Amino acid sequence: MTYSIIARCPRTGQFGIGIASYSIAIGRFCDGAVRANTGVTLTQGFPNPRNSYLALNLLAQGHTAGQTLAELISNDPESEHRQIAIVDRENNAVVHAGTKLREWAGHRIGKGYVAFGDGLAGQQVVDALAAGFEALPDAGLDEQLLAALEAARDAGGMVGAKGRLPERSAAMVVWANRTYNEVDLRVDLHDSAITELRRIYTDYKPSIAYYEERARNPRNAIPSMEFADMLKKQKETA
Repeated sequence: MTYSIIARCPRTGQFGIGIASYSIAIGRFCDGAVRANTGVTLTQGFPNPRNSYLALNLLAQGHTAGQTLAELISNDPESEHRQIAIVDRENNAVVHAGTKLREWAGHRIGKGYVAFGDGLAGQQVVDALAAGFEALPDAGLDEQLLAALEAARDAGGMVGAKGRLPERSAAMVVWANRTYNEVDLRVDLHDSAITELRRIYTDYKPSIAYYEERARNPRNAIPSMEFADMLKKQKETA
C-alpha cells in the first residue's frame, strides 16, 4: 500500500524519488535507489531492496532502462508480486507491473518519470501523481515530487478493507551531479506524513546552500545555531 514517483529533471540532470506509504519507514527502500549521472529505480508492492543496487550497477555499465528491467525480472522469481520502475540518464522510463499486487495497482509513464502504486483508491491516484508532477515544469525537482505526493493524497490515496488508509510514512530523495544526495527527508509513523514532509521541507530548503557553503569554507562558516536563528527571524518577519 504505497504510491511513488521516480523522475529525472531534463534541465538539471537531477534524479529523485517521492514516496508515501501506510507502512512505516518507507524511506529505507530508497537506500541505494538513486545514483548521480546514472539513474533512479524503485521496487515496491512486496519490495526487494536488492533490486535497486543491481539496477543501478547495470545502468552504470551502460545498460538501458529496458535492458535493466528485463535483467531484474529474469533474476527475481517473485517479480509478479512487485512493481519495478526505472528511469535512466537518457530519460527513458520503464515499469513492470506484477500480476499479484494488491488492488488497485497501476502506473503512468511520462517523459522521464514513472508514477505508480498499489493498494490505491483507483486510477485517479496515479493520474493525480502524474498531473501534480507535470503541473510545475519550471519548479525544482524537489517541488515537483512533493506536489505529486500531495496530489495523490488528495485524490484518495490508499485504501484497505475498512476504507481510507493514512500515509504513515513518506520520503523524498534528490541527487544532483555529485556523489551524495542533495535532499534526503523522511517522515515515519505519522498520521499525516505528507503534510509533515512538506513542513520539514519548507524549513530545510533554505539550509541546502548553507550546508554546501559550510563544507567548502568551514573556517568562515556561520555557526549552525546562528543560522537557525536567522531563519527563525526571517519567518517571523515574513
